[in-house]
Amino acid sequence: MNGVRALKNAIDHLYAEWTAGFVSYGVVGGSCAVEQLRLVCGALQMADVTPQITLPLLTEFEDYTVFKPGAHSVSALDTLLDHVVAWSAALAPLRAASPAATVAAT
Repeated sequence: MNGVRALKNAIDHLYAEWTAGFVSYGVVGGSCAVEQLRLVCGALQMADVTPQITLPLLTEFEDYTVFKPGAHSVSALDTLLDHVVAWSAALAPLRAASPAATVAAT
C-alpha cells in the first residue's frame, strides 16, 4: 500500500512536469492498473505516450522474483523511452509557460 501512496503523492504534486510512460508486470492486473492510471493522467491533463510494456511474470522473471527481461522487452522499453523523451522535449515550452508548472515548482 505504501507504493500506492507514494505514486498518488507524486502525481498530486508533480503532474504538471510529467510525461508518463507505463511499464507493468503480472498477468492482467498490471494492464488494468495501467489503464486506470491513464484515466487519472487524462483527468490531470498529463501527457502519456502510447507504447506500453507489460512484463509477464512467467517469461520475464526467473522464479517469479528475479527480473530477466528478454530482448523483445528491452527493445520495447527503448521505444517507450524514446517516446517519453520526444514528448517531454516537445511539451517543454508549454510547461514553461503554464501557471500549473509555476505552482508545482514552488
